[in-house]
Amino acid sequence: MPEKVVIIGSGPAGYTAAIYAARANLQPVLYADEPRQEGAFNIIPGGQLMFTTDVENYPGFPEGVLGPDLMNLFEKQAEHCGARMVRKLIPRVDFSQRPFKMWDSEDTLIEAHSVIIATGATANWLGLPNEQRLAKSGGGVSACAV
Repeated sequence: MPEKVVIIGSGPAGYTAAIYAARANLQPVLYADEPRQEGAFNIIPGGQLMFTTDVENYPGFPEGVLGPDLMNLFEKQAEHCGARMVRKLIPRVDFSQRPFKMWDSEDTLIEAHSVIIATGATANWLGLPNEQRLAKSGGGVSACAV
């Protein structure tokens, strides 16, 4: 039986969609990629905020909040509202007919009446030697999650 709503992506937009869909009794399923290494970069579910230190412009946190802490709160709230989390990548979709078809990283077919794609953005790193080491160590290389 097809899912009512599948959400692909686990950044702020994905979790917000999961919260609203769960509150509307749509039993959303959020697919968040498993943490992995891809080339020189670590892929971590939670979007760019997982690499952000102080978030000082998000309402409700007058002292600021760490990006990973904020994303953990988003996930807990989505689960509390009834969203189901699946730690798998969705590398292939077919929107040519209903129900929509998707395949996860283990090539398992998932069908859904609605799909929300919230895969976000990534920083455009240059790929220079030591770029990631300097970004992780506070060595003056950074990107902003806007």
